[in-house]
Amino acid sequence: MMLSRSCLVYRPISRNIPKRFQSAQAATSQTDRIPLPAQDAQVSKLTSGLTIASLENYSPISRVAVIVNAGSRYESTKNLGSSHCLRAFANLTCTGASTFSITRGLEAIGATLEATTTRDHLLYSIKCLRDNVDVAVNYLTSIAGGQEFRRWEVNDSKYRVDLDLALAEVNPQIDVMEKLHGTAFRGNLGNSLFCPKYMLNEFTPDLLKEFVDTQFTAENMALVGLGVDHDTLKAMGEKLSVNQGCKVNTVSKYYGGTESRVQNNNSLVHAALAVQGAGIHSEDVLTLSVMQYLLGPQPSIKWGSHMATSKLNQAAAKVTQSPFHASCVNMSYADTGLFGFYVLGHASEMESVLKATMGQFGGLTKGNIDENDFKRAK
Repeated sequence: MMLSRSCLVYRPISRNIPKRFQSAQAATSQTDRIPLPAQDAQVSKLTSGLTIASLENYSPISRVAVIVNAGSRYESTKNLGSSHCLRAFANLTCTGASTFSITRGLEAIGATLEATTTRDHLLYSIKCLRDNVDVAVNYLTSIAGGQEFRRWEVNDSKYRVDLDLALAEVNPQIDVMEKLHGTAFRGNLGNSLFCPKYMLNEFTPDLLKEFVDTQFTAENMALVGLGVDHDTLKAMGEKLSVNQGCKVNTVSKYYGGTESRVQNNNSLVHAALAVQGAGIHSEDVLTLSVMQYLLGPQPSIKWGSHMATSKLNQAAAKVTQSPFHASCVNMSYADTGLFGFYVLGHASEMESVLKATMGQFGGLTKGNIDENDFKRAK
């Protein structure tokens, strides 16, 4: 078998690189760079009640999200885990698009779809090239406003929830945070972000549709865009087919003075302590944010000790020579929050570590703050 002559010719790629760079530099120097005017965030409301918010930053990448007040706090004992299931079933068949169509269509334009849940909200978000935002948002509005929950698709997709539960079981931090919320609020904000195992086989298309019909109303939703024109986003919002209805509000109640423990034979102990924090709309949010940086948030450098700036780590380091971790916890929700600290250490030394971190935490809340530390935290 003979090879053609062209197959035997190899041209080093480095031969043309200098010329390409020179051409790019010449093109750049000849182009007049006109600075684009900075834009402010815009918020408006459609006649249907849907809130539209956008910020034009001229980015080549557009991000658009549908945000719904449908987090785990809105679940009842009848439908615990609904928000988790909706997160896992985000790409199932909806009005105007099948599962295959959604997957293939978004891949064709280089877009990504994400579904995220918090205790307050359920978010469907899409990221795509600016030129393809119309196509991507068409899929987004179909997903958020036209769920069909076909029985066979729901049953075939429950393994996704099982996988999430399996991953959560091997992460002690998740377990600690879930039990901290359950102890502090006992329902509402105390509802877990994860579906209970006993509820998984109870979910039917009718149960999911009932939850969606209650929560997915125009007054209860917002369409938010970054890197997209506001008028364009408003036109897209008109295509979102949702029910009319009032905004759903729930009031959480904080319970203090209680604790929750899980006994095991692990050599490491995970512990968290918290008091009532501030809601996202409270004036105290900024105060608690400064206090969080005074005590020491999660390290921003991988494998970093955060010892130089974390008061919690400094306090714990004085009473133990073993590896440990301590960081401040500050979580704000719609109407309240939790503020405290999270500690990880060896079981034999956890008592002294907790006493040291608790002493540091208590001293800060009583106003024992160094002026230089305060300036740094701000």
